Amino acid sequence: MPSDGSDDVALSRVATRLPLDRGAAVRATTLAAVTVALLLAGQAAVAAAVTGGSQPVAGVQSVPTEPTASAWDEAPTRTVSLSKQQMAPPFGGGSVDELDVQTAANESHVAVRLSWEDSTRDDDIAEPRNFSDGAAVMLKTGEQPPITMGAAGTPVNVWYWRASWRHGPERSDGAGDMYAYPHNDSVTMPGRQAGNPLSRATFENGAQNYYAKGYGSLSYAPEQPVEASGERTEDGWEVTFVRNRTGVGQYDASLTDEQVYLAFAVWNGSADEANGQKSLTLQFSTLDPSSGNLSVPDSGGSGSGSVLQVGGNGNGTGGDGADGRALAIPGFTGGVVLSALLVWLVTYRRAA
Repeated sequence: MPSDGSDDVALSRVATRLPLDRGAAVRATTLAAVTVALLLAGQAAVAAAVTGGSQPVAGVQSVPTEPTASAWDEAPTRTVSLSKQQMAPPFGGGSVDELDVQTAANESHVAVRLSWEDSTRDDDIAEPRNFSDGAAVMLKTGEQPPITMGAAGTPVNVWYWRASWRHGPERSDGAGDMYAYPHNDSVTMPGRQAGNPLSRATFENGAQNYYAKGYGSLSYAPEQPVEASGERTEDGWEVTFVRNRTGVGQYDASLTDEQVYLAFAVWNGSADEANGQKSLTLQFSTLDPSSGNLSVPDSGGSGSGSVLQVGGNGNGTGGDGADGRALAIPGFTGGVVLSALLVWLVTYRRAA
């Protein structure tokens, strides 16, 4: 469509009122581009420092079985992010933001220590609405399983600890669990009387060894080689899991030569977290039993928005193919744009 010249006149008037210094504009644009590059490089460096690299397992003569053992003082620490469980009902949790992970090993055993902040000590479930603090490690040797507690044909091994098993207050006979009534156990606790392991109030090893093939499939393993011990600290909990390298059950994760995938979960009883309501890692860490390195996926490309994806996906568990941890940097993209604009305006004004 031919122009009647009015558009050219309008543009000419704007250019007259807002004259553009081309030299100043070039300088401003160059400096703004350099600023954006430096900000992106800084973001990548922070992400690499938080999530990249590997963490050696502390080699020890005797694997520490208590979370307060001095051997942990020399063990490197990896901090992993925790999120609300939003993959399957019952959705919820997310009251704990992060978890510190340490590992120690010798030729026969591997130990994992989890430490997290929790302002309330929840180890008494004598009332129906009381829930216990807890922690778990999910493991799979060889291929990476779905993060949703495995799947059919891809079973995972779960180590579970609960604060109420060993840290409850002193109680009188007949009390001390959620279903305590002034009646004989054979009447009020048929599961326990029948020998159902899931109905037990205490465990000699302080831990349970489970298998799972997806949500809702958690089952008590026939063999129980896992030991656990928890210690209440000023800020929260420290829990140590210990198991021999080989395991004895059908789906026990082997800790001998193949790579092991690990995920972690924490329950906060005072936040009414139980079962599927928990704080958990949405991506896997990996353990190389041969070299003794515990690591998270290497840095990869960034995802959409202001979330930096770390790692690449080999199993389709991430929405965009990312298999690393999502490192959320709120408003980062907007901050970069705003910074570039401010740099351009200031530089142009001074140069012009």
